[in-house]
Amino acid sequence: MHDVMALVWLIDILVIGVKVLGGRIPVHPVLRYGLWVAVLATLAAGIAVLAGLLVLLNHWLTTSVAVPS
Repeated sequence: MHDVMALVWLIDILVIGVKVLGGRIPVHPVLRYGLWVAVLATLAAGIAVLAGLLVLLNHWLTTSVAVPS
C-alpha cells in the first residue's frame, strides 16, 4: 500500500512541476527559468547517454572476435 502512495506523490509532484513550467501556477520567474534549465539539461544528458550507448553498441557489433577452429 505504501508503494501506491509513493507513486501518487510522485505523480502529484510531476503535475505541479508541469503547472509551474506552463505558467498556470504563479511563481517567481527565476524559479520557472531555473526549472526549465533543469529540464533541458536532463534531456540533454539523456540524449548524450543514449548516443554514448549507441557508440558502444556499434563498437561491440563491429569488433570481430577470433573463433577457435
